[in-house]
Amino acid sequence: MSNREPLVRALIDQDKPNRAPGPIHLAFTFLPVVVLVCVYYDWWPSRYGSFAWVDPLLSGAAAVLVLLICGAVWAVRTLHVVGRDRTWSWWIAANPAMILTVAGTVALLPRPSFEDTRPQFEQVALDLQASSESSRSHFEIGRFDISYVRKDPDGTVYFIEGGGLGLTVSSGWAYSPHGTPVGFDDFTATHLAGPWYEFTAVWRS
Repeated sequence: MSNREPLVRALIDQDKPNRAPGPIHLAFTFLPVVVLVCVYYDWWPSRYGSFAWVDPLLSGAAAVLVLLICGAVWAVRTLHVVGRDRTWSWWIAANPAMILTVAGTVALLPRPSFEDTRPQFEQVALDLQASSESSRSHFEIGRFDISYVRKDPDGTVYFIEGGGLGLTVSSGWAYSPHGTPVGFDDFTATHLAGPWYEFTAVWRS
């Protein structure tokens, strides 16, 4: 083989037009976006029971990583096509358009807040007050994972959110028809509306 052949092949390769991001790249970008939307809205059947936050956390982290890689590939290909070849493809605009459309839809349709699901919380509180049970554990109200709910002798019902803020911190909501709840541990409560309070409790050793 002649010593000039590798140089000739390199020159030929340089003359080939660069490929713009196409439908395959769009599909690879769309999949992590769908995962992130599912995590945001809590449309996620976790396999970890009481550790329901682990599965969406790991899946969300993986989706972010894939999305960053897709973004880097999109940027490099776009720079080569537009900057070097001085050409344009509508596939270049497909990824940003898809992401902006999804982001705009999420902004217009925020996930349900506590206020949206307060009637469901109140029904659980009233049911627990009327029953012989003192507590319930591991269930969902709307998008919220409740680690457990307990009632005190004074009629206050505490909803402890699953996952919480850490091993020594509990957070959630309190149904307290008789005023500000006394709480437990190092307790801080913020009044929301009616008999409802949002609280944080820090365990002190």
